[in-house]
Amino acid sequence: MSDITKMVTEMQVQLRTHQVELQKTLSAIDSVSRNNTVIENSMQDIKKGGQDYVWEAVGRSFVKTGIPEYESQMKNQIRDNIDMMNSLNKKKHYLETSIKNTIDSLKKVVVNNQST
Repeated sequence: MSDITKMVTEMQVQLRTHQVELQKTLSAIDSVSRNNTVIENSMQDIKKGGQDYVWEAVGRSFVKTGIPEYESQMKNQIRDNIDMMNSLNKKKHYLETSIKNTIDSLKKVVVNNQST
């Protein structure tokens, strides 16, 4: 196998790997975004309910939790999710850039190889 063929093969493997990682990252971004939407909608429903407490699932049992405490927990969860979204968006940008650069490099190798 020639050096150029080996290099192209390695670049193709890298491209596929980055594309798979990008799809996983996009799925994770969608999941975290949906999770925040569910939390926000749940909190609105709880506030409209007018009760002083909620029954929070803890393992196989339920614990009576005051609305202010539960709301605080949910706000913390949203903040954690936003931090995760920021990290995932950075990873997404990195992968998109890597994919673009790999494709550009592959095109250059193919064009240069055809002209020789």
